[in-house]
Amino acid sequence: MALHYLTVQDVLWINFRLTKKVQPFRYADLEEATYYQYGYGESLSLFPQAARFLTGFLKKRPLAAGNEGTALIACLGFLKINGFDLDVPNVTEWLRSIESGGAEALASIENSATAAQHEHHDLVPNVRATLDDLLKDFEGPLQTLEPASL
Repeated sequence: MALHYLTVQDVLWINFRLTKKVQPFRYADLEEATYYQYGYGESLSLFPQAARFLTGFLKKRPLAAGNEGTALIACLGFLKINGFDLDVPNVTEWLRSIESGGAEALASIENSATAAQHEHHDLVPNVRATLDDLLKDFEGPLQTLEPASL
């Protein structure tokens, strides 16, 4: 089963929706941060790729503002379009624990991932609708991330 991926444009759209304006960005770093979704070889290991995507994006911080929220929604979106939700009681604390090194991203994702309500299939998912739903679902917690930038 092939995985579905977010594009650089999807990531920029997430950031625009979060920050309400077009942010300056370093293109090479944004491209690299987005491509952390991919694995080596066959690229079929969803949880390790999601962990690498989240931590790599947080380290690169390619956008002028909204990196934490963008990384979070992009990672959740990547999981969701591939058939998994993340079930954590406090997504903000979860993200900050991973970002600070207090929690290991892969173990945290593996322990928190649950199969999504819909069945995953090989059809192309509606990425924008999925991301839009996540932005609405996590609107409150997202406002606590990088408050000076948003």
